[in-house]
Amino acid sequence: MLRVMLEDADYCDVPADLMTFDDGAVVFWREGEEVGRHRQARIRSLELMDTRSMTRKIKAARKNHPNAFRPWSAADEETLTEMYRNGATKDQLIDALGRQEGGIATRLRGLGLLPEDEKLR
Repeated sequence: MLRVMLEDADYCDVPADLMTFDDGAVVFWREGEEVGRHRQARIRSLELMDTRSMTRKIKAARKNHPNAFRPWSAADEETLTEMYRNGATKDQLIDALGRQEGGIATRLRGLGLLPEDEKLR
């Protein structure tokens, strides 16, 4: 698990075991699947987290968000894209996808739907 510290004191925790670099972006992987991507210029630091404490955090997050820290399926991305384009609110996306706000915002940015300088509303 990596904590990715971003500009403006924002951060996200990424369940990754590998990272690569692709055209100005850092790509995070877990067991061969892409689990996140951030513009390299936006990243301020990376911190390797204690996996035992992250296991507890993941379990706690999944009590309210059952899909937290799980890889996105094509169907999940399609649902997210459709709902976002149809004006769904942050709370509607969270409820429908079973994910945390940060995970949804990160995926929307990865899909090019949410600009880097905007927050999910």
